[in-house]
Amino acid sequence: MDWQAWARRFEQVRGPEGFANLFADGGLFCDPVTEWTSDVRSVAEHTDQLFPDWNSKVDRILGGSTWAVFEWTGTGTFQSGQSGQSGAEASHGVPILMHGATIVEVDDQGKVTRWRDYLDTNEPLNQIQAAQQG
Repeated sequence: MDWQAWARRFEQVRGPEGFANLFADGGLFCDPVTEWTSDVRSVAEHTDQLFPDWNSKVDRILGGSTWAVFEWTGTGTFQSGQSGQSGAEASHGVPILMHGATIVEVDDQGKVTRWRDYLDTNEPLNQIQAAQQG
């Protein structure tokens, strides 16, 4: 598996459809706030609602034939849906920077069968709270 090429493709993913297309049928996802689920589109839709401009960069990736571990940096503008608007139309977004690590397993087509994110959920929360207090 060419993990560097896989990482570059992942970095180009935008929106729920793009994220869901990374996964094999029945592929599983889990992170600190999401129990194991095969409904990856729903996970991506939730992320898109909170951070409509979410962007991930793979900082480092190491792997074998069917698995990889990668460190990533994510950026986005948190949208709380203020003023009756949601997503990118909301008037007061808070830019955040987030770091994490992910373990993925893939099938022979390079489609994700398991994805587990590890991240500190306090990192974006602290940035959002600081912006709201400032």
